[in-house]
Amino acid sequence: MTRRISDLRLSEAWCLTLLRLWPEGPEAQALVWTGLCRAIGPGRARACLSGFETLHALIRAKSWQMPQLNAPDAETLSADEDTLCRLILAATEGGAEAAMEEACFLLRPDALLPFCTAAGATGLPLLCTECRARICGTRDLNPS
Repeated sequence: MTRRISDLRLSEAWCLTLLRLWPEGPEAQALVWTGLCRAIGPGRARACLSGFETLHALIRAKSWQMPQLNAPDAETLSADEDTLCRLILAATEGGAEAAMEEACFLLRPDALLPFCTAAGATGLPLLCTECRARICGTRDLNPS
């Protein structure tokens, strides 16, 4: 079943935004940076993007094939986007072993541990968006 953006947790929506916009270049990256800083502050945004840059480099260098990413404005997730969003959160929320098992279908074996480490570093600051949204009673921290 294809998930829609509206079905995602807030942290997953941010993962999807990173996956789709980061490869688009400096202007899109500046939008991501600004949105993350607004949502979680510059320190956590920096930590998140540092982890994501490592994760993104591992995907480019060590994946069996490049993941299929939908256009930034698409309402649904590709199967690869869905898998990557789930892997990032699984690695963050204590499911590193499960994340590594799933990641073996995407990446060469030598990249599994660094990938899960980078996924955790990416996802942990994004969980802050969910906490802040609960505290503020809003979803205004959404990346869209």
